[in-house]
Amino acid sequence: MPTQYRITYRVLPSGVGPDDYEPADLEKRTELVELSDPEPAGEVAGQMLHYGPSHAEVKAALRGRLAPGEEPVVLKVRHAADPED
Repeated sequence: MPTQYRITYRVLPSGVGPDDYEPADLEKRTELVELSDPEPAGEVAGQMLHYGPSHAEVKAALRGRLAPGEEPVVLKVRHAADPED
């Protein structure tokens, strides 16, 4: 069963290289995305930890929402049930 995540990212426009922009100049978006369930990572200090979705899975899900050539610059991935900052 997929899990919903709240992903905050900036949009790198088509044709813009990594040295051709200031991060604050890029459009910032936050979206809810369904990704694979978190995997158990083990227990730490009595709390069960889980791995979230892979960076590749997050980027692939976001690319499907962007115009051709645009790239997501992922800033934050949170479980949708977690409180927003």
